[in-house]
Amino acid sequence: MPFSSKELLAMLCGLGHKISLEELIDFLDNDGRAFALQKRMYITRAGAFTNQVFSFMPTQREIEQKVFVPGDRCMPFVDFDALSYSLTFEFLGEELPQKLFETDCNTARDMFCLYGDEFSAQYISADPACKDLHIAENNFELPLKMSLTGVSLEPVFDKVDFKYGDRILCRVYDWDKGIIEIIPVLTHKLNPFQISDEDMERHKWYEKLEDALLESFDSMGPCSGIEEQLANVFYENRRELCVPDCGSIHEFLDNSKKVGLELFGVETRLWFKGQDVPAVGKWNEGLYEESERVIPSFILPDFVIDCYLKDQMYEKKNNIDEVVEKILPKEMPISKEEKKMLTLQIHNRNAILRKSYNWFADFTNGSLRHRALKLFTEVGSLVYELDCDNKELDQLPQQELVTLSQLYTHISRMLEILSNDSDCEEEEACAMELSLEGMELNFEDIKPLLISALDKVKKNRFNVI
Repeated sequence: MPFSSKELLAMLCGLGHKISLEELIDFLDNDGRAFALQKRMYITRAGAFTNQVFSFMPTQREIEQKVFVPGDRCMPFVDFDALSYSLTFEFLGEELPQKLFETDCNTARDMFCLYGDEFSAQYISADPACKDLHIAENNFELPLKMSLTGVSLEPVFDKVDFKYGDRILCRVYDWDKGIIEIIPVLTHKLNPFQISDEDMERHKWYEKLEDALLESFDSMGPCSGIEEQLANVFYENRRELCVPDCGSIHEFLDNSKKVGLELFGVETRLWFKGQDVPAVGKWNEGLYEESERVIPSFILPDFVIDCYLKDQMYEKKNNIDEVVEKILPKEMPISKEEKKMLTLQIHNRNAILRKSYNWFADFTNGSLRHRALKLFTEVGSLVYELDCDNKELDQLPQQELVTLSQLYTHISRMLEILSNDSDCEEEEACAMELSLEGMELNFEDIKPLLISALDKVKKNRFNVI
């Protein structure tokens, strides 16, 4: 059910939580687990998608093995934090058992493609059936042959004559617990050229989805990810799209001539087929709030400053002035008084951290953190230098601009992990090292192009009179 920000505030205050209405509204507007409605009304993902329906068609290989793999097929109707193997599927009131699906690496990636090619291997490796793969140690490459945790279709085969070409209609029964009811829809035909009424309705469904996505690209841009894009589109158009004669997103992408999976920096987004996803467009024109910025603000959280200080301890140094120089971009204007105050604050924080710092316990994190900080310093300096308005950003190479923004975000998240005192696991450290190597190469590729374009922008600011 929809709820207002004031109703939620009253409930939180009744539970003893202290939060202002402005803070709560800001949280709700930026939290992916709720949709903003009119007049400060909201609805949770659970409220939005419970009892909604979607469908997919099992592949020939899945039919042969009497199993299906959820993969990304339930996106965006289920909790995006829930891994697909943890979802529960019911048929005629009975829970379907899990069953291994034998496949190859390309098929496995296809089943998780909506997570983006850059993340699909990580989602696959989280499957219990892949616990022995250790893909981080193999440059995130999947083996040629592998197994995935699937859902057995044997109880369905015992009840109905289910064949390749038939569909599975799904209804979100319990969003919180990840329970989905399935209904087999027998649509296979002896004559493949015969067009049924259901085929016509499904064709119309694909047209509606295509129109809705194209409209969302103009109004919302590429969003934070494919999942958010689909969630917004299906919620806004649920009366037309969440219907019994629905198709599937995979089939739609296989046949659409206008929508495809396109590169967005180092990530993947749904976008106009064959076109680069730009950093600047109608969706962020004239907006410069933090959530809408093309380039994130150069802000140093406490964990980043802690990382700089621990890096000095790791290198057995104690030079606060050197830390301050690394923290502040060279071009940043700062008064002597401001710099003195910052130095004092860092000095006090340094004294606190040194009391509990253990060089031997910091062995694994220390080397990773040092390398990550070096890249963060270089990326951060360029981010600060590119603090232009959107009209000027439009003159910069868009893919390189997006990549820089993503690098800044990813390296910040890595430093947040490395700011903790606990050592990283061997596999996690290996994954971070590979990720760092990729980010360093990406930065070296985009840096000269962005600097060259920025120089042209600066020249255009001056007019000869």
